[in-house]
Amino acid sequence: MKFGIATLALEGALVVLGGAANADPYEDAVAQLEQAGGKGPVEPFLKFCGPAEMPKAFAVSKDGAFGARWKSSSNMKKMRKDALKSCQKKDNYNPANPCVIFMENDKVV
Repeated sequence: MKFGIATLALEGALVVLGGAANADPYEDAVAQLEQAGGKGPVEPFLKFCGPAEMPKAFAVSKDGAFGARWKSSSNMKKMRKDALKSCQKKDNYNPANPCVIFMENDKVV
């Protein structure tokens, strides 16, 4: 994570503001993803979903099954549906632990 620092002069006082700059929402979501589906989905999530065009959706199950879909000429509703279908087709998918949408575009849901 990169940090940026900004300075601001207020009536003769120097105020320094610091905060995250250019944070990567995919790297930031790894701990939550591991909690939701284990370590298995992490590499494909970072390698394929992160750089993919929008709209995009990533689904995961507690068993580590996952699915992702993206396509610029589509809509989020279809991406969600297709990501869930892809997740449910994985060999390690167990219906007792259903697939859920983990991320839409750049936001954990």
